[in-house]
Amino acid sequence: MGELVKKLLPFYTVTFIFLLVVTITVFTTDKTEAHLAVNTLHSGWQDFFFRYYTHLADGLTIVILTFIISMSFLKRGWLPVLSLGAINLVLVGAIVQSLKQFVFYDAARPSAFLVNHPFYKVPGVDLHIANSFPSGHSAAAFAFFSFLAYLLRDNKFAQITCAIAAVLAAYSRVYLSQHFLEDILFGSVIGLCCFLIAYLLLKGWLKRSFERN
Repeated sequence: MGELVKKLLPFYTVTFIFLLVVTITVFTTDKTEAHLAVNTLHSGWQDFFFRYYTHLADGLTIVILTFIISMSFLKRGWLPVLSLGAINLVLVGAIVQSLKQFVFYDAARPSAFLVNHPFYKVPGVDLHIANSFPSGHSAAAFAFFSFLAYLLRDNKFAQITCAIAAVLAAYSRVYLSQHFLEDILFGSVIGLCCFLIAYLLLKGWLKRSFERN
């Protein structure tokens, strides 16, 4: 795992900073106060951007992107790449949905939890009320962009871009009041761990048929 972290150091550096900031906030600030503080930072252009950008981390979108990207390696070991992406997403879906449906099934979303606290609602966004923890979009985003950063591991700028893209996807869930900070924190960690597990499972195959090219 240390070898992978070294290869993806730019990606993990940006990710670590994001997780550190969110972790400190989660453990030092009341969840209601933290959410309402983020909620005050709205603007017209952010409403427009995050309303649509958040769909980048939709399950179907991530699956399609993973398949298309994997097929671009048709002459350079596409099968191990596709297998890596598939295992990555299957793990994310299984873990997130298991936690949402069977462990934290009663976790209320901000729209239900903050019924006595007026907050800004982005126009045109339908707010969910249940299954808040953990954030599936955050998990999918970090799993997918970890995968993409690995494929682009020779390009430091691309890795940083992938990390920022994942952070924005996770943040969009709080901005849109679909999740609390704690939801995106643990969702992000789940996504990162799922990719690491998928990579470790296929490490030998990837090295033989993909990394050598």
